[in-house]
Order: sequence, then C-alpha cells, then structure tokens
Amino acid sequence: MPKVSIIIPVYNAASFINRCIDSVLAQTYKDFQIIAVNDGSKDNSLELLKAYESNPNFILLDQENSGPSVARNNGINRADGEYLMFIDSDDYIDSDYVECYINIMADGRFDVVMGGYKKITGEHIDFIRCPNGKAFSKYLVTGPVAKLYKKDFITDNNILFPITTSSEDVHFNANIIRHGAKIGFVDNTGYYYYFNPNSISNTAHKGFSENVDILELMEAINYKELKEDKVHQYFIIRYIVWYLLYAGKNVAVDKFIYEYNKYFSWLEKNIPDYIKNPYIRPFGPAGDQKQIGLIIFVFMIFHKLKLMKFFAKIYCKY
Repeated sequence: MPKVSIIIPVYNAASFINRCIDSVLAQTYKDFQIIAVNDGSKDNSLELLKAYESNPNFILLDQENSGPSVARNNGINRADGEYLMFIDSDDYIDSDYVECYINIMADGRFDVVMGGYKKITGEHIDFIRCPNGKAFSKYLVTGPVAKLYKKDFITDNNILFPITTSSEDVHFNANIIRHGAKIGFVDNTGYYYYFNPNSISNTAHKGFSENVDILELMEAINYKELKEDKVHQYFIIRYIVWYLLYAGKNVAVDKFIYEYNKYFSWLEKNIPDYIKNPYIRPFGPAGDQKQIGLIIFVFMIFHKLKLMKFFAKIYCKY
C-alpha cells in the first residue's frame, strides 16, 4: 500500500492536539506517517506531542515560530510518503477518512483528490460543504485540508506555501490548479473543521489590518496561464468581494469605501473585462454555494450602479 504523509502544523493547540492526532492514529488505512511540526508553541503543545514519539508512525519537528507556511513546507520536505495530506491541529477526521481518499486516488488518473468537510462549533455541526465535481468545485474548499496530493506532483512543480501575510493556503491550491493538476473528487465529509475563534485563520481577516493585504495574494494567483479562464477570474472577484464583506462588517463607511476602491481599481487594471464575467449571475457557477453566488451577484449590482457608498451605509455596523 502507498504511504500517506499527514502533515500537522501546531501552534498553541494544547486543547485540541490530542483529539487531532488520536483521530489519525485510529485510521482504517494503516500505511501512513504523521509529521507534527511544532511552530514555537508557547503553551504545552510540544510536551503533548513528545508523548507520541514512541509511535513508529509519528515524527516530531520543532521549529522557532515562523508561521504555518514554514511549518507545512518543512513537513513536505521531511515527508517520505507517496501522497500528502494536511490537517490543522484543532481539527480531526473520521476513522475511514484516509481510506476513502486513497480509494479514489488508486484509479491512477489523478494528481489531487478533493473532498469536503463539516464545520463544527463545540459538538454542533454548523454546515457541511462538499464539492460535486462541477465547474467551480476545485475552488470550493480553498485550503489544503480535505485533499490528498500526489507528492511527486508537488515536488516536480516546486509548489510550496508562500511566506505571506495571509491566505497562503489559497495560493497553494491556486498554484496546484495553475500547473494543470488532474483533479478527482470524493463524496466524503469526514474532515471536521473545528471553529476556533482564537485561531490565526479566524482572526486575521477581522477588520481591515495593515498587516493583511490581499492584493499580494491577488497578484500571486492572477496567473498569466489562467488569464482567460473565466472560472478562475470569477474566483478572484469572489475572493475580493468575500474579503470586503468579511473584514468590512464592523468598520467605518469611509474605511470600507477606501478598501473597496483599492481592490476594484486593481480589478480594473488586471482583469479589465471582469464586469462581463459570465459567472456573475444569480447563484453563481455550477459547483459553488448558491447563496454565495447570490451574494456576489447582488454586491456587483450595487457596484455597477455606483451605489457602493449607499450599500456601505447599510452594511457597515460601525
């Protein structure tokens, strides 16, 4: 059986890390290694991780705090499996999770297999998200989780997580798509994304911050190889609108308008015909969440009618 290297970056995850690792050790598919990368945790995460070192399937790497990109890249460099998986340290997986992905990858046609996840708060499932194989599916789960990667595809194309202010995971997956990965889909939602309000991913985009500039990400994923790909263009538009809505909810109207002008000026310059994108329509492209497609569509109506200041006065709570 091919080995799967499961990479887990860990930072101050003492409350969750045992649940995460124990869920991996309980897998029905047994040919795997866990590579846990302690990213300079200030709590007792490292001590908890050391308790697993007697397990032959467990590898512990310890680094100074350098962020999740460096942690994941170090994990990739250490991995000796034929396939790669990523799990975040506050998440966990069903016992047949790896096996379900391997069964699809065994077909031999794919470089990546993508699945879905359940978002949970406490013991409550907030929602379930799973790609259906249609046009937008490869963008539906933007992070590296809920996926199985062929390691050779990653290393042959020199795909790593960038050292950036935010959304390194989005860049990683966009780079996979850019290099023409053959993508398969699995109807599996055995990945449990635990909503931790204190995690980096859930705090980085709250409010517009000088430390976060998604123009850096937009520049990075606006690949010339995908310039005419309307689905990819829609993904960029969608991401900008999502960021404005997510980060701009509790800011002043003038601040919202400033950020809006900045990002839409970038669109005008880099994707001049963005306003004509065929997927800006009620419910968006096939494979996207219908409610998200509708939100994008409505937002773009306000944009086209030059009513964004009116929109901001209604939307912004500050």
